[in-house]
Amino acid sequence: MNSIRVVLSVVVAMAYVTEQLDADTAFPNSDLKEQVFMEVPYGITNAANMMCKLDKAIYGLKQAASAWHQTIHAVFVKIGFRSCGADKCVYVKASKDNYVYVCLYVDDMIIAAKTSEEINEVKMALKSAFKMKELGEAKFILGMEIDHDRTTGTLMVKQTRYVDDVVNRFNQQDAKAVVNPCETGMKLSKTQSPATDAEREDMRGKPYKSLIGSLLYITTCTRPDVAYIVTQLSQFLENPGQQHWKAAIRVLRYLKTTKDFGIVYSGNNGKAVLEVYTDADWGSNLDGRRSVSGIMMMIGGAPGVFKSKYQRTVALSSAEAEYMALSLCTQEVLWTRATLKDLGHEQVGATQVWEDNQGAIALASNAGYNARRHQAPLYP
Repeated sequence: MNSIRVVLSVVVAMAYVTEQLDADTAFPNSDLKEQVFMEVPYGITNAANMMCKLDKAIYGLKQAASAWHQTIHAVFVKIGFRSCGADKCVYVKASKDNYVYVCLYVDDMIIAAKTSEEINEVKMALKSAFKMKELGEAKFILGMEIDHDRTTGTLMVKQTRYVDDVVNRFNQQDAKAVVNPCETGMKLSKTQSPATDAEREDMRGKPYKSLIGSLLYITTCTRPDVAYIVTQLSQFLENPGQQHWKAAIRVLRYLKTTKDFGIVYSGNNGKAVLEVYTDADWGSNLDGRRSVSGIMMMIGGAPGVFKSKYQRTVALSSAEAEYMALSLCTQEVLWTRATLKDLGHEQVGATQVWEDNQGAIALASNAGYNARRHQAPLYP
């Protein structure tokens, strides 16, 4: 999803046109390198003791997706595209003073270019190789709705329809509205998980994993505002309790209330400039005292890359927690800079990262030895 958002932010900055295509029955277009045999399909009675040898990939084969990608990759390379080093499913082609972009997700793709004529050239080349379905201007992909207003120079991605589907699936159509995703001061831990057979039986009918999976997808695509709480809730998938379930439902109620919210990118005089922010709490995980790193990269005035993630080790001070968040942020900055460079928007100079902890800033700025000793331990 990061790649799609980065490309869309560049599309707005450059005032590009976007169109969408879908490859019909993609996998059977692909040749197989291996010899693969299958049983004769049920209902065929004149092929006793025989097997079928596959000439093409079919849905269900573990190598089918890879075979399809290799097939369509060869077509893109043939017509002058190259895949990005940061994401092999993003293709770029230099076109006069501009670029043509293709975002590929299995058989769905978005094509972006300065003019419709450049897009048509790509569509014709793809149609000569595969059976393609034209879907017109890019409006909906992977559960995300795209609203590109070329008059105002803005593009919004949101998931109103997907949120409605999730609300209906979990019977929250009549739930009361809430204006924040979690209660102030709420603490979640494994001590709230079921401890008796009766409590576990009570939770057995609650589709907690399914709900968290849906919330994670919404978070990953368009809603960084719920990333922190959903990251916390995802810790309890194996043994969730009533408080975890109620907290997850509250997030869904908040999303229902704000279902029309999304990410809005605006043009920036043809430039895609990174603005990066990072932060961390300290020891918020009551079970293991791990801290949470948060990063936000703004492109075109809106979130392009964002993440909320538990740190792998326990930080002994808030400065260490923030320093580890800086490390994660730096990894994402390098990836984003590489992606923007592939898209023809190489960043000039260093990317400034905004951080509010003076201890972490001092650690990052001082290349000399600095033994962080005599730290106060964290206790549950």
